[in-house]
Amino acid sequence: MPTADWARVLRAETPLPVPVVHTAPKNRSFVELRTALWVDGFRTVHTRPLNLPNRRIQATGTPVSVRWQLGETEITCTGPGTRDGKSCGYTYRRASTGQPGGHYKITATIIWDFHWTCVGSACGTTYGDLDQGQMTSQPVGLVVDEIQSKDKQ
Repeated sequence: MPTADWARVLRAETPLPVPVVHTAPKNRSFVELRTALWVDGFRTVHTRPLNLPNRRIQATGTPVSVRWQLGETEITCTGPGTRDGKSCGYTYRRASTGQPGGHYKITATIIWDFHWTCVGSACGTTYGDLDQGQMTSQPVGLVVDEIQSKDKQ
């Protein structure tokens, strides 16, 4: 079997981490307040090495982005995000009161770029790209409220 096909087999049998969604403020935010977004699970993934006669094959997945479904929109961040919201965040424009359960349903999907390498005299080709991998989090509810204020002028 060609090396690239073996690499696809390795990729298919390798589980990807399931993202865990975090927000700040946690589980509740407000219209016009930036909500910080971040995930756990944004890490490099390595397949097991496959040793065949005169070749050793392994694939590596590098996380490249997180696609966020935020209820009112979708955004993509190039990293896992941080608690301070500087690298990934969103400012809601509407309250979640009209949503089912009174909250927005948030999911995060990590996207990985996969590449393979082969060492040995029977490799044919020594490296190549595979299809991207992705894994989506469990949905998390986020209540977005409005703060009413009175102008005392």
